[in-house]
Amino acid sequence: MPDPGYPHEIEYRHERARGYREHVYTERVDDMGFCLEHHKDRREAWLARYTCACAVDYFQRVRPRRGTWVVSVYRLLDSDRVHLVTIRMTWPPKKSRDHPSENPAPGRR
Repeated sequence: MPDPGYPHEIEYRHERARGYREHVYTERVDDMGFCLEHHKDRREAWLARYTCACAVDYFQRVRPRRGTWVVSVYRLLDSDRVHLVTIRMTWPPKKSRDHPSENPAPGRR
């Protein structure tokens, strides 16, 4: 039996104005990361974080326009296309400060 792989489509839409999105790219990937099992209370957060990482990787390769992007992921199963997650992100990302957990505790080295 052939291995079906992990086919997904990642759609990238540029938001020109609130509610008006232009479909710009569709990336087809064979990626197991979207299929990793997590507890139900953490699954959505995992999908959002992983989708953001994939989008950043893709944007670094294609150098898209600046602004707000809406990124959706679909799992391709036989003839079905199942929506997994949609996120909104800004490109290029704004510089963020370190999370407090990244800073050393006072008095420790």
